[in-house]
Amino acid sequence: MSELLESPRRLSTRRVLTVVIAISVALSALGGMLWGLLAPAQQLLVVSQDRGAALTGESLHRFDALAMFSLVSFALGLVLPVGWWLWKSERGPRLFAAIFVGALAGSIAAIVVGNAIAALRFPKAADPAVGSIVTVAPSIETPLVLIVQALTASLVVLLLAAMNPNDNLRYAEPEPEDVDGEPFPPPSFDSNRAD
Repeated sequence: MSELLESPRRLSTRRVLTVVIAISVALSALGGMLWGLLAPAQQLLVVSQDRGAALTGESLHRFDALAMFSLVSFALGLVLPVGWWLWKSERGPRLFAAIFVGALAGSIAAIVVGNAIAALRFPKAADPAVGSIVTVAPSIETPLVLIVQALTASLVVLLLAAMNPNDNLRYAEPEPEDVDGEPFPPPSFDSNRAD
């Protein structure tokens, strides 16, 4: 009986934070790498030194790159918390904090890695001539996309916690040991019964 009542050994808070954040950042960096390989470049017409005008339809690629990054962040925000939720012994506020911080740090890592990969795919033209068409690497220009992964991860953890039937978010209370012998019969309300 005492084995059933003992909860599994929990790790230190620092260790939980380190593990969750490191793995979240690594997987988010892979997501950023995927974005850097898939994001479309934008073509510009050089109108003067260091100034370009977007060609017809090319300005939409700025939105395409941002939308693709948001979708990668959204997917990571769905998958990572579900994976971390399987770590039953660590469920609770500190796992949520680690997931949230890991999602924010992972978004930053994804932007840095994604922009670097995109810059390698489409190197900047050195001193292009006026009237020429140049290809500009996609980039994330707004910091607002940093919240997509963290917000999604928070909502997923909230739903997982709300759907968990156990108060402690970990395990169900152990069943009492079976009593040797037959259980007592239920009471009878039959008036004709002779006891």
